Amino acid sequence: MKIDSITENFGAVVTDVALNDLSDEDFHGIEQAWFTYGVLVFPRQHLTNEDHFAFSRRFGRLEKGLPHINMKMRPSIGNTDNEGNVLPPKHVGRVFNIGNSLWHSDSSYKRVGAKASLLAAHEVPSEGGETEWADMRAGYDALSSDVKNYLSDKIAVHSYAFSHSWHYGLQVMPEEGLRQLPPVKHPLVKIHPDSKRHVLFVGRHASHIIGEDFTSSRKLLRELTFEAAQPPRTFGHQWDVGDIVMWDNRCVLHRARASPPDQPRKMVRSTVAGDVPDNEWAVIEAA
Repeated sequence: MKIDSITENFGAVVTDVALNDLSDEDFHGIEQAWFTYGVLVFPRQHLTNEDHFAFSRRFGRLEKGLPHINMKMRPSIGNTDNEGNVLPPKHVGRVFNIGNSLWHSDSSYKRVGAKASLLAAHEVPSEGGETEWADMRAGYDALSSDVKNYLSDKIAVHSYAFSHSWHYGLQVMPEEGLRQLPPVKHPLVKIHPDSKRHVLFVGRHASHIIGEDFTSSRKLLRELTFEAAQPPRTFGHQWDVGDIVMWDNRCVLHRARASPPDQPRKMVRSTVAGDVPDNEWAVIEAA
């Protein structure tokens, strides 16, 4: 197995390994590299969905999907329907996915955010459609001492309704589902449980800061996200069919880039739930 860093401390490409036939030794090496680099790219693995999800489970319990989503309207990860047809531009699935173009951490609008996301490419456009990642460990490190001190005890509200309302993404979920996703609170600065590094925990789901002026705190959250997600703390990946990438939602933001609207972009994603024993979003595996 070969692990080549993309930047000095963020992102790595892993080759000469088969994820569907992975030894415990190689898994341990992958896990340690993931703690170090935050994002791992595995080119042209061509995993079946079963192998994809089996590899994901090695990192923890999988996360449940969102509640009460209308399955006829539920968007795929990409721009195609279940038969592989490209959705029209105004289809609710396309509208829902507009939000993915902004920097975010998966499931931060839940009480326990996601641990890992693993995204596999099944169909890709001829151009565009990249995914980009931003290192929020380095984003925190780049802050001034005064800003670090100011943020040290601040709590932000993360809200599904807030982050999906501006682009009409709430159309995809009935009112009962929204009631099961009330706003939650997360510290603006966290300590990563494995690397022990400080992390700036922001992104599009963060609505406002508790105890601060509502409007100015929203502006500050936007500015913190924008400034943290700047080079050299970012990189992007141009997908090939068969690629799979995993990233650490506890310290990494990501976003999808635009692609030609008439070309299919079909992806399959699994999500590993946060490592909390009473996480209500974790799937209970059959004995």
